[in-house]
Amino acid sequence: MNDSEMRRRELLRQTRKLYNERQDIPAVHPRYGRIYHDLYGAGDGETEQIRGSFYLRLVIGILCFICFVYMDQSKAEVAQVNSTAIVNQIEKDINMETVKEVWKKL
Repeated sequence: MNDSEMRRRELLRQTRKLYNERQDIPAVHPRYGRIYHDLYGAGDGETEQIRGSFYLRLVIGILCFICFVYMDQSKAEVAQVNSTAIVNQIEKDINMETVKEVWKKL
């Protein structure tokens, strides 16, 4: 970054501060927040990390697996469903023609 660009950024920052212009991003959909921030909000050098939901999904998956293993080991039933019924539903073949018809009706 050259001197004139740094000077322009500093003048812009001072002008925003003088007129008390909001520095935060307006309400946008979370899906587009990072793009909007990259386009319009990164001018003042502040970068904000947006965390994903990977760890939350990982914990939920691990908890589901632990519950499944517990159901399988103790032969427990929850809402009249046991581990064998869960495995059968996972292995069940899907009729693609039925799926296509349902999608067409939507």
